[in-house]
Amino acid sequence: MTLAEALEPLYRSYLRRLDEMVARLPEGAVLTERTSRNDDGRLALGEAGLPLRFDVADARDGHTWEVHGAHADEPLARELRVGRVEVRIESGNWEELPLVCVFDGNPLAEDAEDLAGLLRGFIAFAWYGGFAGVRPVRGAPGADRWTGRAHGIRVELRDNELWAVLDLGTCPPAAMEALCTAISGYCEERVPLAYVRIGGKPEDRQSAR
Repeated sequence: MTLAEALEPLYRSYLRRLDEMVARLPEGAVLTERTSRNDDGRLALGEAGLPLRFDVADARDGHTWEVHGAHADEPLARELRVGRVEVRIESGNWEELPLVCVFDGNPLAEDAEDLAGLLRGFIAFAWYGGFAGVRPVRGAPGADRWTGRAHGIRVELRDNELWAVLDLGTCPPAAMEALCTAISGYCEERVPLAYVRIGGKPEDRQSAR
C-alpha cells in the first residue's frame, strides 16, 4: 500500500464534509476555495505568508466557513516506508493534519531551517495548484467545484521535532507521497530522521518512541 492510499479516507471524509456544507446554501450563492482581499485591494495573508483561502463562502453577504471534523478519521495503514523515511500514521483530519519530523537528538539550526523551508515550499507549490492535476475522479455532484489546492501551513521546532500543521484543503493524497519522497531526499543529503509522523491532534506534543 502506498502512503497516498493510506491517507485516502482522511481526504475523502474532508471532501464529504465540504459537500455537506455546500448543500446548505442555495446553488447560486456558493463560493468555494476563494481568496479574499483587504480594503486596499491586496490579498489577505495567512500565518505562513500565503493568501488566505476559505473553504466555503456565501456570495450574498461574504460570510465564510471553515470545515472541521468532529472526530479524527482513520487511515488505512499505520506504518509505511517512503524511500529512507519511516512514516507512522495516526488518525486525524485532512484540514488540520500534523506532520512531525522527528530528529535523532536536537538538530542543528541550519538543518531544521532547511527542512522547514522544504515544507513551506511544498505548501506554496500545492497552494498554487501544483498537485491539482492528480486529483482522483469523484462521481459526486459538484465535485469539479473543488480546486485541488492546499490552503496553508504552520511550522515550528519543538525540541527535536519539527512540527508542521497542514491545511491541505482539497489537495490530493498523492501530494503527501511526493512530500515524503522529498523528505527522504533530505535524509539522504542532510541528516537522517528517526521517523515522520502524520496525524494526531495538532496540540499534541508526543515524544519520540
